[in-house]
Amino acid sequence: MTDKQPEKGTEKGKKKFKMPNTYVILFGVICFIAVLSWFVPGGAYDLNEAGDAIPGTFHLVESNPQGLWDVFLAPITGMLGSGAISGAISISLTILLFGSFLQMMDETGAVKTALKRITMKNQNNMHVLIGLLVCIMAFFGTLEGAYEEGIVYFLMFVPVILALGLDTVVAVMIVVLGTQAGCLASTVNPFATGIASGIAGISAGDGMGMRVLMLVVFTGLVIFIICRYADKIKAHPEKSVQFFRRDKDLIEFPVSENEDLTLSGRQKGALGIFILTFAIMIVGLVPWTSINPAWTFFEDAVAWIGMTPFLRELLGTNITPFGSWYFPELSMLVMIMTLATGIIMRYDADKIINTLIAGAAGLVSTAFVVPLARGIQVIMDGGQITPTILNMCESTLSALPPVAFVIVALICYFLIACLIPSSTGLAAATMGIMASLSQFAGVDVAIMVTIYCMALGLAKMISPTSIVVMTCTSAAHMSYGDWVKRAAPIVGFLFVVCCVFLCVAVVL
Repeated sequence: MTDKQPEKGTEKGKKKFKMPNTYVILFGVICFIAVLSWFVPGGAYDLNEAGDAIPGTFHLVESNPQGLWDVFLAPITGMLGSGAISGAISISLTILLFGSFLQMMDETGAVKTALKRITMKNQNNMHVLIGLLVCIMAFFGTLEGAYEEGIVYFLMFVPVILALGLDTVVAVMIVVLGTQAGCLASTVNPFATGIASGIAGISAGDGMGMRVLMLVVFTGLVIFIICRYADKIKAHPEKSVQFFRRDKDLIEFPVSENEDLTLSGRQKGALGIFILTFAIMIVGLVPWTSINPAWTFFEDAVAWIGMTPFLRELLGTNITPFGSWYFPELSMLVMIMTLATGIIMRYDADKIINTLIAGAAGLVSTAFVVPLARGIQVIMDGGQITPTILNMCESTLSALPPVAFVIVALICYFLIACLIPSSTGLAAATMGIMASLSQFAGVDVAIMVTIYCMALGLAKMISPTSIVVMTCTSAAHMSYGDWVKRAAPIVGFLFVVCCVFLCVAVVL
């Protein structure tokens, strides 16, 4: 044995550094910005008809230093909104109701059973199994930001992966790289794209075409990378860093025998609702008339309903057409689908409501991040230093050509994401500034949202603050250092591909 037990005396004397949680970081930033408001001069930009700042029109105004009252009121104002700042309550409500929907799906067991069936059915075809599992992980990542629950998927897949003669690293790669390839693209992920777009003042459907293409490309690249590694381990098991404990892994993660994986009719219905929910979400968020002005079919359908007396009375007169949906419509959708799933499963009213409340309760901490982070913007705007800071950035980063700007922005966002891996916290803490900065640089705001998603996905593949990395490697009894050696070249390669996408986007 090479491992040495630490001496008791030295163990007590050493204190391991622990990264502050998201709330501490964000409140610390609020306090820091409040202090800055006492030293940074106030400023303002002239605005155009759309209310956007006009580059080159910055001028100094009287500053408004923020005190303790302002600091403690900032998160409240961030939640409820003010005349100049929209409240985060609609975003937070969507997060809570989305938690209810996921809790209901977990209660049915439909999604987990379907995953196990797919795994067992394709256990004799290694490449097909890897491809299917990565696609499913990417699907969950891009639609609902699969992240913390990655350990559940790992434990589900690893017995079959080991039975194929592969190692636990393959299972870790499928879960971590698969989910984060989806998060990297985040087509309609409400916890990433939705929140970031809301803060940036654009629709979550803006830039979706590019993100869909990214999802296909990055998912394909991850499948190829994992299959190449799997082929090497299949041919030469001794090349695995986990080869030393293969016998122990086979004992710890045995393949289940005679497990009932039959989906009941009600579970099939719940699974159908799960798929339908995300399909409606995509259709509702895609800005159809922005893609093609002639695509007014959803507006025409709503107008037709308004002119049909029976439908107008039954459905109402204030229907939002697909393509114009935002957080209120998303909240309504997931609430209806949560209730519909409970009814299909024939749960009684008490169980449906209790499940809804339990799911929302599980995401209260996430929902509270948004108003706290928006409090940063409240303090900056209250102290009138936002334009001043933007002016400083305008004269530096925005002076870069668009191609150089997006690459530098991606690097900066990646570094910040390693410190703040929370999608909601990262978006709320930075997107207000970065969206404005991208406009000064002549870069579409939707591209900045995509940069944020890219950086977050890349950081969560390798950062020690990534929950999915640390939980999965721990369950696999794999050292973090070994994971970094395996993942670093992959993340570096995917970073280069991200840069190619961004360069093409700004050039076109």
